[in-house]
Amino acid sequence: MSWVLVIEDEEDISEFLRYILENENFGVKTAGSLAEARAHLNGGMPDAVLLDRSLPDGDGLEICRELKASGLKPPVLILSARQDLDEVREGFAAGADHYITKPFQFLDVISRISPAQ
Repeated sequence: MSWVLVIEDEEDISEFLRYILENENFGVKTAGSLAEARAHLNGGMPDAVLLDRSLPDGDGLEICRELKASGLKPPVLILSARQDLDEVREGFAAGADHYITKPFQFLDVISRISPAQ
């Protein structure tokens, strides 16, 4: 089974993503901070990462850069309220494959990670 790492500090959004992903037959692990995300990544590489930029211990782009540098880069989909063009460019420059602004449609998320199944 493919698994997705959801890195999102807003519990309502995190649980909503878990719900829709599990209904699409993905395994899901969630992290509410960069530290939790790194702990999950040390345990194995996910098939996709859903990543918020605004986390309590830093910018989610740190994880993007770390994954890109590792050479084992799963698809990264940023889900962020930050929609300024420069911030979107920063996301792609850090290694994101997709950048979706909040609020988002769950079908947009699923359609972008389904090839990872």
